Amino acid sequence: MRVRVLMENSGPDHLVSEHGLSLLVEREESCCLLDAGTTGRFADNARTLGVDLDRVDAAALSHGHYDHANGFWAFFRENDHAPVVARSAAPRPHYSRGRYIGADPALWEEYGHRFRFRDTPTEIAPGLWAVPDDLDHELSLVAETDGGLVVMNSCCHAGVCAIVSQVKKRFDAPVRAVVGGFHLMGPGGTATLGKSPKEVEEVGRTLVEELGVAQVYTGHCTGTPALELLTRTRPLHIRPLHTGDVLEF
Repeated sequence: MRVRVLMENSGPDHLVSEHGLSLLVEREESCCLLDAGTTGRFADNARTLGVDLDRVDAAALSHGHYDHANGFWAFFRENDHAPVVARSAAPRPHYSRGRYIGADPALWEEYGHRFRFRDTPTEIAPGLWAVPDDLDHELSLVAETDGGLVVMNSCCHAGVCAIVSQVKKRFDAPVRAVVGGFHLMGPGGTATLGKSPKEVEEVGRTLVEELGVAQVYTGHCTGTPALELLTRTRPLHIRPLHTGDVLEF
């Protein structure tokens, strides 16, 4: 299985980076998209990387925030057939400290027919599952591989350790890798820390030592200070995520 990072907060100069996330999951029998970033520029990156978005068979929206949903405008222009699995609460208005952070309401009005709302585990492609967590509008993509499960969750608002623990229990299988954001940034954005350094280090320890995750790739809402802490304390297991990365499992 190959995961291509079509959008992330940081990346090389020849690709566009923005606050958002988009992952392309390629397997022999399927090609699936998780999220589409904020502006749709992930589609520009796809063209630069030689990725044909019309090949995508199915997609998923991790949660109902603008920086993951609004790029679907561009996706729907390039792909007229792939259904998008999302939680039933994803279209409702979402706010943070009084600021609207939900998807563009017009997206649901114009392309509501492309979404499939599911609040139970749903296999969207062979061996690839959309799995809801404790936040009512959030889900993970979980891929079954020979080496264990690969969990992809763009923001992990429900807590990455809790999500991984629930996935392990649900599938009764080890989690080989985790890819996505951990929402450890503070109210001031990705340059700030939303947890104490000790709490951040505990996240890394729990993932690696207690939950047995061998590979962790994180960025986006994890935030720069937390990412530096995680990669410094667990350098063999935790790595930063960038636009254009290709991960193989």
